[in-house]
Amino acid sequence: MKTKPKLLVCALIFFAGGVINLFFSTALHGLLTRQITRLSFLPMGDCLASLLSSRQHLMLYLCLQGFALILAVMFFLTNFRPYQSSLDEITPDIQTPKAVGQYQHGSARWMREEEMDSSFDAYLLDPGDPAIRELLQTGYDGLDFLKER
Repeated sequence: MKTKPKLLVCALIFFAGGVINLFFSTALHGLLTRQITRLSFLPMGDCLASLLSSRQHLMLYLCLQGFALILAVMFFLTNFRPYQSSLDEITPDIQTPKAVGQYQHGSARWMREEEMDSSFDAYLLDPGDPAIRELLQTGYDGLDFLKER
């Protein structure tokens, strides 16, 4: 996520938290000071009047708002990108993650060009050989599904 949208979401978290904390801190302050006997949300005017008239309520509100601030800062500083590793380009259309580690647990990697000759044997087929010629001529016999195309 880019910085500007992240800042907008952080501001939304902070201000929405402020409104929610205003109602919640008023209800909690009322319960703790025994001004109300059951948890209920008071009108906005009563919330603001209590907040401005009581230092204890103001401190409770600021503590709760601190959590909203911490949440907004954590959202801003958190990296939401998925894990990205370096890539090996196999072909222009195919890329795979590079091999990492010490290879003690079988870390797979693509073989380098210079290693291929020592790892694979090559055998050249002679198309003039009678056995190979017969295989080339009769190789598609019995494969009727290829004829339908």
